[in-house]
Amino acid sequence: MWPTEDPTEMLRWRIRCAAPAEADVTVLVVGDRVAVVLPPGDTLVFTAEEAENLAELVDRAAGHAASA
Repeated sequence: MWPTEDPTEMLRWRIRCAAPAEADVTVLVVGDRVAVVLPPGDTLVFTAEEAENLAELVDRAAGHAASA
């Protein structure tokens, strides 16, 4: 399923990181998978459920960082 030939499944976001490298994290939705491409080029591929759990963790971490 990776990469897909269906252009409707090629959803992509670039998210600016506040990391020392000041690089972008790319989030791709490909079919029923979510891929996160980190600045050095490493790619993590998640199922929809795993991606949802990751989003919850990131939200919590952002809340803790904002209140600190």
